[in-house]
Amino acid sequence: MKPWAAFFAALFVFAAAVQWNDPDSALWILGYLAVASLSVAAFVGRRLLVPNALVAVLFTLWFATLAPTLKGAPEEAFTSFEMKAAPHEEPREAGGLGLAAAWCWALTVWSRRAATPAAPNTLSELE
Repeated sequence: MKPWAAFFAALFVFAAAVQWNDPDSALWILGYLAVASLSVAAFVGRRLLVPNALVAVLFTLWFATLAPTLKGAPEEAFTSFEMKAAPHEEPREAGGLGLAAAWCWALTVWSRRAATPAAPNTLSELE
């Protein structure tokens, strides 16, 4: 999981960096940096169950507000790095929110597993 944590930390730092020209950049930068921070924490071995779950819920709810824009979104919204038209913005934002939510849920599950003591595998482990 550590390689994934490193990958997503870098991805969400990059996502935050490209938000500077967005009209509501502060919100997006803070959101993506929160996910990047949780990824860094996971990478260094800190599995933060409650913060991961809280951010996962917040991103899931935020995603739900933009998810309807994915239906019927033009393919060009996702095939170009550059923003070619205003109607491409919300579907792309929904994609970022969905990815952030999914990753935070994965971190939550990973944290939960780390917090739960493993069941003994053999009778000798019960002693």
